[in-house]
Amino acid sequence: MSRKCFLKCLDNLHKPIPLPHKQTVILGRSKETKIKDQRCSRNQVEVLANCEECQVTVRQIGANTSGVNGTAINFGNIVELRHNDNLEILLGQHIHCVEFDPTPPSHLCSQDHKERKDAKMTSKQQKIRSKQKQNSEEELKTGKRKMGGREENVIPEKKMAKSCENGEVQDDVWLDLDDGKLIVFTGNGAEPRDKVVGYDMDGTLITTKSGRVFAKDYDDWQLLYAEVPGKLKALLNEGYKIVIFSNQAGIARGKQTAEGIKGKVNAIMKKLGVPMQVFISTGKGQYRKPALGMWHSLCEQFNGGMHIDIKKCTFVGDAAGRYENKKKKDHSCSDRLFAINLDMKFETPEEHFLGAKPAPFNLPDFDPKSVDSSTPQFDPPDTEVPKYKQECAVLVGYPGSGKSFFAATCLASSGYIVANRDTLGSWQKCVGIMNKALKDGENVVIDNTNPDAESRKRYIEAAEKLKIPIRCFVFKCSKEQAQHNNKFRELSGSEHSKVNDMIYNMYKSKYVEPTLEEGFKDIVYVNFVPDFRTKKDEELYKMHLLEK
Repeated sequence: MSRKCFLKCLDNLHKPIPLPHKQTVILGRSKETKIKDQRCSRNQVEVLANCEECQVTVRQIGANTSGVNGTAINFGNIVELRHNDNLEILLGQHIHCVEFDPTPPSHLCSQDHKERKDAKMTSKQQKIRSKQKQNSEEELKTGKRKMGGREENVIPEKKMAKSCENGEVQDDVWLDLDDGKLIVFTGNGAEPRDKVVGYDMDGTLITTKSGRVFAKDYDDWQLLYAEVPGKLKALLNEGYKIVIFSNQAGIARGKQTAEGIKGKVNAIMKKLGVPMQVFISTGKGQYRKPALGMWHSLCEQFNGGMHIDIKKCTFVGDAAGRYENKKKKDHSCSDRLFAINLDMKFETPEEHFLGAKPAPFNLPDFDPKSVDSSTPQFDPPDTEVPKYKQECAVLVGYPGSGKSFFAATCLASSGYIVANRDTLGSWQKCVGIMNKALKDGENVVIDNTNPDAESRKRYIEAAEKLKIPIRCFVFKCSKEQAQHNNKFRELSGSEHSKVNDMIYNMYKSKYVEPTLEEGFKDIVYVNFVPDFRTKKDEELYKMHLLEK
C-alpha cells in the first residue's frame, strides 16, 4: 500500500501516530499520546484506517465522551473521518488531525476542514483551547460537564473514593483488580448493608434491543421488564443493597473491551437510577460464576466490614437450568448454582419481577457434595495390591479421574514402576518401560486413559509374551465429575494442566468397558476418594464449579 495514514497532534506533543491499513489501533491515555488526563481511559477510542478509500473509522470505547470536529461521539457508535478531519480523544481536547500521505484527491478529503492542514492554531483557536483547558479543570473539580444545556458525569477511570474506611462511597468508582480479572464499580450512594439482592445482568436486568442472543454492540440493550427500576427502588427502600454479578469472559477473549463494558454499565446505572455495586468477571477463573470469587470480594473488601446475612439475601438470574422456557432452554445453570453454593434463595427474572410460578429445571448430574472420603478405595473392598508375585496394572479412566494420584500414592508406594504416557510422550515408550520393569522382576503400572480395547491390547500382548499376569483398574468417575475435578485443580492452584472439553468428549466416544476376554487376569473398580490438603480445599471441592 503506497498511501499511508497518520494522526497528527495539533499541540505537537508527540510524533504523528501511524494508522496501518485495516489494522485496529486503540488510543487513549498513554506515553504515545502524552495524555495524562485521568478522565481519558487507556482504551478511549478504537481507530481503523482504510488507506485505499482514504477514510478512518472511529468508535468511542472509553467511559467519557470523545468527539469528531467538535461533535460528540455517542458511546459505541462508529464515525467516519476523512483527510484533515479532527479526532478529539476527549471532546474538545487532545485533538489529532487525520492526514493521508500522499494527499488524496479533493473528493476524498473533508470538504469543511481543509484549512486544518497547518498544525499551528490561529489566535482565536488558541483562545478556544485555553477556555477548554479551564473547563477541564472545572470538570475535574465538580465531576460534571455541560453538554448542550444538560449535565453529564465525568468519570475518572480509576478515581478513588473520598472515604472508603467505613464503607461509605461518595463518588462513582471503577476499580480493576487482580490484573484486570475482576472489575468493580461502586455507585454514588451504594452503602454497606447486611442484606443483599444480587442480580445477573444480561438476560436478567437487560435484554438486547435487536432481538439477538448476544448484543451487536455496547448500545444494543434495553430493560428486560418495565418493572425493573421500580422493583430495585422498592428493595433499596426496604434496606437491601443492590449488587450485580456478571460474567463477561468476552473481555479476556478479546471480543469485548473492559472500557466498552464499563460504558455500558454506566448507561444502565443511569437508566435504573439506583445506587448499586457491580462485579464483573472478565475471564474463566475464580471470579466466574458459579465460583464465588466475586461474592467473597464483596464481603471481604466492598461492604465496609459489615457482615452479610445469607438468610436475608436473594440472587436473581436467567441461567437457571430451565428446560421448559418459552423461548428455549436456559444456556446454563450457573446463576442457580451460584446461589446454591452460597446456600442463598434463588429466583428467575420472571419469578422476581413478574411474580411468575417457578419453572421446572435440571441440576447437573454430578453433585460434588455427594463425594464421601470414607468410601472404600476398591470395589470389591477386599482387593489386594499387589495380588500376584509379579504383575502389570493398566489404569482406565477420564483425565482428572484420579489415576495419577492413585498410581503415585497407592501403587508407586508399593513398589510399582509408573509408566505415564503424558510424561514419556508415546505408548511405545510406555511399553519399553513396562518390558524393562517386568524383566527386572518389578511390578509396573500403565498410567493413561486407555479407553478402548485397542489401546489396552498393546500392554496385554507385552505382558503375555513375558507370561506376567495383567490387571485392569477402572476408575468409577463420570465425565462430569472428572471435569469438576479438573476445574477444582485450576481454582485451587494445582500444577495440573487444564484439559479441554474436547478431550473428555473424545474419551467418552471411544470408551469400551474392559472385559476379562481381552486378556486381563482381574478387573478392579476404583472409587474416587478425595484427600484434601486443607479444609478450604474441601469446601471449594464441594461447590458446583461448572456452569452447566
